[in-house]
Amino acid sequence: MKKIYFPLLVLMLTLSSCANLDINPLSQASSENWYNDEEETEMSLNDLWRTAFFPIDGLDWDDDILNRNGSNEFTLGTVTSQSGTTTERWSSAYKAISRSLKILDALENKTPAGITEAKLNQYKGEAYFMVGCAYGTLTMYYGDCVLNKTGMSLDEAYEAERSPKAEVLQFAYECLDKAYSLLPEKFVGTMRPTKGAALAFKTRIALFHGDWQIAATAAEQCMALGTYQLHNDFASLFTADTSPELIFYFKADINLKYGVGFFSALPNYVTRKIGGYCNTGPSLPLLCSFTCIDGLPIDESPLYNPKDPFENRDPRLACTIQPFKTKFSKDFDEYEQSKVDGTFPEKYPDYIAYGYEYNPNPYAVNVYQVSTGQMVVNTDGKGANEHSAYNSLIIRKFRKDNWTDYRSNSNIGDNVYPYMRYAEVLLSYAEAMNELGKCTQEILDKTVNLVRQRAYQGTNIAYPRAMATSQAAIRKLIRIERRSEFAFEGIRYRDLLRWHIMEKTHNVPMYYLNRSWSGSAAWNGKRGAESNRDLSVGFQQILDNWDNGNFPVGGVPAIDENGIPDLSEMEANGYIVKFYQMQFDAKKNYLWPIPADDILVNPKLTQNPEY
Repeated sequence: MKKIYFPLLVLMLTLSSCANLDINPLSQASSENWYNDEEETEMSLNDLWRTAFFPIDGLDWDDDILNRNGSNEFTLGTVTSQSGTTTERWSSAYKAISRSLKILDALENKTPAGITEAKLNQYKGEAYFMVGCAYGTLTMYYGDCVLNKTGMSLDEAYEAERSPKAEVLQFAYECLDKAYSLLPEKFVGTMRPTKGAALAFKTRIALFHGDWQIAATAAEQCMALGTYQLHNDFASLFTADTSPELIFYFKADINLKYGVGFFSALPNYVTRKIGGYCNTGPSLPLLCSFTCIDGLPIDESPLYNPKDPFENRDPRLACTIQPFKTKFSKDFDEYEQSKVDGTFPEKYPDYIAYGYEYNPNPYAVNVYQVSTGQMVVNTDGKGANEHSAYNSLIIRKFRKDNWTDYRSNSNIGDNVYPYMRYAEVLLSYAEAMNELGKCTQEILDKTVNLVRQRAYQGTNIAYPRAMATSQAAIRKLIRIERRSEFAFEGIRYRDLLRWHIMEKTHNVPMYYLNRSWSGSAAWNGKRGAESNRDLSVGFQQILDNWDNGNFPVGGVPAIDENGIPDLSEMEANGYIVKFYQMQFDAKKNYLWPIPADDILVNPKLTQNPEY
């Protein structure tokens, strides 16, 4: 019987769906009459380097994002075996495996005409890379899965059983090792896998499964290549089109109307001042998770001022979340005066978003417009707009100047999405070595401290050097560091899964501010007898919070051993309110369900617990 290369034929519900077996995908002909030359082989591989086969976790699956539209199946723990995301990811991974195995089979049986040995090795390496990454992804989310190394007949596919995760992982590591041995160190032109990418993905997969020594060794090999280095500036990394830090990435394209991740839906993230909805933005726990400039969490640092939450904080905070002044900022009077004398753009460029001052001050019914130097209606504050950012926070990371033209650009930002960057390799190496009980000061200095030093580049503030103390202290430090470094990059959800702390992060409320507002865009920003509007009790509470320095958090939350802030006291004091309650069942939600359709046509496929 003929071999096929889509081992999970379980997506078929009827015989008519045999067209979905992916025996002869549209991007390539069958192995019998294809792979005749370099062009045909490269065409087959090119189709693999897209986000369908390197899926990006949703930003609002974790605790870094507040989505005003509400919760989702990952924050509510309601994922089922018929959920679209979990079904599609399973299917896509096996489609990638299918195509890659077919390519490997063809290249082993014949050499395409005119191809050099270097190119032949590259193509084999790319196929092995894809197989290793796909199986690694499957083990992260589903645990045990069907293991197909060479191809599978139709009858075999209907009888396939899940292999133990350890066995699948071993094969994934072997494939990535082969990829490393065959791939070039660098690519020219369009992004393609390299030796460093094979090592970096092996590090990520091994770290997820607690294979500390495998992760450490792969990361160390990647570091030793000398191919990658940290971008010289943290903020500009996320608007750059190229960087020596990028190991594997995807580039959005406005002309092709191709967006990547949240860059394909900018209205959800940009301010209402330029016509956006601003309905998806940073969470209050994320705001509280960045350390102060002494390297200490805000509940330990004497430098933290809860009345001015952006003061004396890790510079990555203001690069990640749009900063704003409060009335308790040391230079608040000067700040306000600069808008009168027209020096605001020069003195306070960091407080400008999309050509306007960003100011969620509930009294600020007007904000500064850079192009005219005039004060205009503030549609991003509760004094003039009911639907301003629900917790006063908006995203700054990744923001480019051309985002203001999102309407003309099909709502797309032409950013590079950093699917794998060198900073992750460095922090992963430090974490693996710490879990092995081998994290020395030398290791911290060439990993965590390099990342921290870059964060403080150009600030005239000495970075807080991480010190080798206890294993528990370093673990907390690294977990906080990863959250600060990788916010909105699709890493946090996976980190929470592998640390097994989602029952802590996802069984608490997601908070926002009281929904009250002034009631009119024509409010004059005054209280009492001077007000031209009758203000609700709820809105007056927001004004009191601003006046007393309890905006937007209200106090100093305790930070636990995982770097997670506890905001329950702020809720009890009425400074913030519960938007929705997140839920996570530790008995089942650490794994995703096997798709129901697959089990329906292959009863030998077992389901994960509790689904």
